[in-house]
Amino acid sequence: MAELTQEPRKHLALDTDWPSATLAVCGFFLFAFLGVGMTWMTLRARFDVTPVSWLTPLVAASLMYLGAHSERWLRVGTFVLAIGPVSRIILWLARASHETQFINEEFVRWIESALFFAGSIYVIYWFKTKIRYV
Repeated sequence: MAELTQEPRKHLALDTDWPSATLAVCGFFLFAFLGVGMTWMTLRARFDVTPVSWLTPLVAASLMYLGAHSERWLRVGTFVLAIGPVSRIILWLARASHETQFINEEFVRWIESALFFAGSIYVIYWFKTKIRYV
């Protein structure tokens, strides 16, 4: 009889530290819940136009600064996220009608929910790149 050779079993290994992996899992759930919540509120709940306050230009400027001084993958997300405050400021300066601002608000909510879902998908991709067989 031929001898049975035992091949070593392959095991999965995580190519990162555990705090980073735990933070990524928390980020996945945070982005998923925010995406589902934003989609639910856009479809089912009643919402109104977000008013422009002194904080709106500050948020827009900080998002654009973060986008200009970050890596490529983060740059795209921050510039897309900056569309909301910038468009609110532009419509407020142009004294647009309430209906126009409402349509803009709905459009921005869909962009933000898509961005939250993209964050969840990126966490899955990140885990896929960090898991290997040993």
